[in-house]
Amino acid sequence: MSICFLSLETSKVFNELILKKLEKEGFDNLTSSLITIFPFIDEYNDISISALATKLGYTRQAMHKNLKKLENNLYIKFEQADNKKEKIVKLTKKGKNLVLVANSFIQSIQEKISQQVGQEELNRFIKTQEEIFEILNSKVLK
Repeated sequence: MSICFLSLETSKVFNELILKKLEKEGFDNLTSSLITIFPFIDEYNDISISALATKLGYTRQAMHKNLKKLENNLYIKFEQADNKKEKIVKLTKKGKNLVLVANSFIQSIQEKISQQVGQEELNRFIKTQEEIFEILNSKVLK
């Protein structure tokens, strides 16, 4: 199996597990593509809609459509940026709770994987994934 296909399948399974956990915890009206937005909003405080779209590789139109769904379900809110042309995306209390539940669940999965393959092997895998990400993201391959 190619590294590309394996990475896609791993991400797909991970996202499906997270989505099921979130639904079980009462977070509704979500999809796999919507839950991938939360870590970026959480990590990059005061991120603009256009910066978020760029980070995720979405068009501005697609990003607006997805963010509107999250806003309608009270996961996010918008605030005016300093330059008045942009809007900043912020997590609401409900959105912050979702991130906490998801991160806790991800940590529990990571611990189970560690028990199966060993912490050293898991750390090596994470380091290798980071290196592959950097290589693919570098200008060397572009």
